[in-house]
Amino acid sequence: MFIDIHTHITYGKFEEFSEMLTRKPFTVETLIKKMDSEGIQKSVLLPLTNPENLDFYAVAGNQECIEACRKYPGRLATFCNIDPRNMLNFKRGSINSLIRAYKKLGCVGIGEVCATLPVDHKLYRNLYRAAGEENMPMLFHFVSGRYLNYGAIDELHLPRLEKMLKTFPQTIFIGHSPCFWNEIDGRLAEEQRNSYVIGPIKKKGTLWRLFEECPNLYADTSAGSSHVALSRDPEKGYAFLEKFNSRLFFGTDRFSSADEAKPLIIDFLKDAVKSGKISKKAFENITHKNYERVFPSAK
Repeated sequence: MFIDIHTHITYGKFEEFSEMLTRKPFTVETLIKKMDSEGIQKSVLLPLTNPENLDFYAVAGNQECIEACRKYPGRLATFCNIDPRNMLNFKRGSINSLIRAYKKLGCVGIGEVCATLPVDHKLYRNLYRAAGEENMPMLFHFVSGRYLNYGAIDELHLPRLEKMLKTFPQTIFIGHSPCFWNEIDGRLAEEQRNSYVIGPIKKKGTLWRLFEECPNLYADTSAGSSHVALSRDPEKGYAFLEKFNSRLFFGTDRFSSADEAKPLIIDFLKDAVKSGKISKKAFENITHKNYERVFPSAK
């Protein structure tokens, strides 16, 4: 069983708008077809509402994702995207009311978090507090200060994230992006952070330590960033999956086109359990049981 915690859909009601932005339509109907063909039972939609990437990717926002879930109950769940610069976040307690409103509409988490602010910015801090109080896990796209297109900003070795994990222990942080997954390597250089780094991992990186020290840190296996990080040195990747299997979610980060290739992470995980590189327990936790545990209302 596979539950995909990281998917997007493009604008469904205005497909021509996506096309004018040179994006191929990836509607909810297309997503369901891809799920059926690849054996994915359920997917989580991540809306984009941040000005940094709202129109660039032509990805649907909160209301359209909620509507899609109502159209396919049981097959889809959705997060809500709440920008920390939202005016409701400038006064303590106000942002909680917005989170609760989205929860009542069926949203089960917050993300994809993409606002280009430092991870420890005061507005992010207020959102972390509220998300923890309302039991809404947050899924992040991280970025370095040298590559400011979109994403929460942190330095090499993620010192700001570490501080936030320990300051807000009740809040679940789900990591994603090259800037995050490249920290599996202890010899990561600044200029490599936003790229796909290949080759052996000769020293364990920051992620190993953060996962050991911070029980509220999770990650998803979506996009090329995760697959490359886990497969560049397969034995290290299998070891990471096995050791931290209780805090990893299967994900794909798909939305490019109806004819996109099958995500490589699917067969990587299947081959890992089939060959005994990871345990059946680890495989099941990553592919669906962690999601069912952390998001019980979204079953």
